[in-house]
Amino acid sequence: MISNHFSFYDGFIQILLNLKVFKRRFHFMMLEKELRKTMMLSKIGACSISKGRRSSLESLAYAVELLQDKENLFLFFPQGKIESIYTREFTFEKGLLSYFLKNAKNDFQLVFNVNLINYGTNLRPDLCVYYETQSINADTNAEDVERAFNRFAEVCFTKQGST
Repeated sequence: MISNHFSFYDGFIQILLNLKVFKRRFHFMMLEKELRKTMMLSKIGACSISKGRRSSLESLAYAVELLQDKENLFLFFPQGKIESIYTREFTFEKGLLSYFLKNAKNDFQLVFNVNLINYGTNLRPDLCVYYETQSINADTNAEDVERAFNRFAEVCFTKQGST
C-alpha cells in the first residue's frame, strides 16, 4: 500500500482500512529514529529503516520477504516524510519502491491510498479515504508507479472538490 503522508496518525487510517477491507497482516516501515520514540508501534507491525546506512538494505530485504506472502499488507509512504495535506504532486523518494520492484519474486498487487480531510460546514471534519488496487509485474518500474499514483491522486482531489 502506498499512501500520502500528512500526519502522525496516517498509519492508523491505513490500519482501519486494512481491518475493514483487506484483512491482511499489517506491516509498515518508518525511520528508526522515529520508531525509537514510539516503540509500541513495533507491536502493531512497524519495522525500521535507517536511511543511508548499510542496515537499510537488510530492512528492505525484510520488507520484500514480507511481500512474498499474500496474507501480508505492507504500507509505506513514498514521500519519505510528512508533507502538507494540500500536496497535489507527489515525488517519491528514490530507492525504496525501486528496490521492491526489482527484488520481488512474484507479481503482486499494489494499493494506492489517498486520504483527504473535508471540513466543509461541519464542526468536525470528514475523512475521505480513497483507494484503488493495481497489479504489479516484473515490467513495472518506480517511475510508472509514481505517475500512476499521481494520476490516481488527481482523481481523488477532483472527487473531493465536488463533495
